[in-house]
Amino acid sequence: MKSRVTITLDPEVVRKAKAVARARRTNLSALVEDLLRQTTEHAAPPRPRFSRKWAGKLELRESDGQDELLEALKQRYGLGHE
Repeated sequence: MKSRVTITLDPEVVRKAKAVARARRTNLSALVEDLLRQTTEHAAPPRPRFSRKWAGKLELRESDGQDELLEALKQRYGLGHE
């Protein structure tokens, strides 16, 4: 059983869509249904959330309190010598 749906479109879009439907010897409803079916069949599957994608794949390292990159940047830009 089909469902009735109301959509709001720009009048120019409706005019062009009706012309396309006429050229394909179908009606506007069938044209829209076909386009929606094609779009939903070829749609990419939803991407997993970032947290689920990376859960359990990263681990924290023990730190000795030294951050070599931070220290190099401080030295390069003359910071931390106050």
